[in-house]
Amino acid sequence: MSKTCPNCGVNSPDNAKFCIECAHDLTDVPIIKDEVNPKSTNGNGLKLGSIALIVIALIVIIAAGFFIFGSGDDSQPEENIQITFDEVTVTDFTSSGKIYYNYFVKGFITNIPKDCDGYMLKTIYCDSQGRELTSTVEKLSSFKDNEKYDFSSTISFYQTQNYLDVNHVSVQLIKDNVFIKEFNSTMSTNKLTSNATA
Repeated sequence: MSKTCPNCGVNSPDNAKFCIECAHDLTDVPIIKDEVNPKSTNGNGLKLGSIALIVIALIVIIAAGFFIFGSGDDSQPEENIQITFDEVTVTDFTSSGKIYYNYFVKGFITNIPKDCDGYMLKTIYCDSQGRELTSTVEKLSSFKDNEKYDFSSTISFYQTQNYLDVNHVSVQLIKDNVFIKEFNSTMSTNKLTSNATA
């Protein structure tokens, strides 16, 4: 038994929810029962039946391979996502006599998948020992429109009155609460105007 895709015509296993060739939704496609030929009385029927059985077995094995292992780079689009850092810096300013510190992580995010559901970017601000000082989380979908422009996106912004001695940042790509990969950059303090560590 199998399902024939109305989009591309490829037969998929009867329990398939999506076409093994084009990923078209097959949940509403009826199952087609394979025709069984009556046994032939001559020797040619046995040979044809064996050949047909081998061909069907090969098709099922190939289809299962595509279904299990995917059919190319689209099977794991998160592996293609890249972040190139443009600016990772801390700045300071004074307002009403108080000093504030702004931590910026800017960069270019490329190869964002069409379906961003469940993807998050967690930016971890770390000290020189690698300990987390603070973190921010953003949905990857909020950067989708910026991918087509030539300017960098603010991946993370953190503001505080308490100076954090950030040595580096780690931007983690997360899908459905599962860590996928991370990108690291050192923090620049050359834009500070006050004595931040005092």
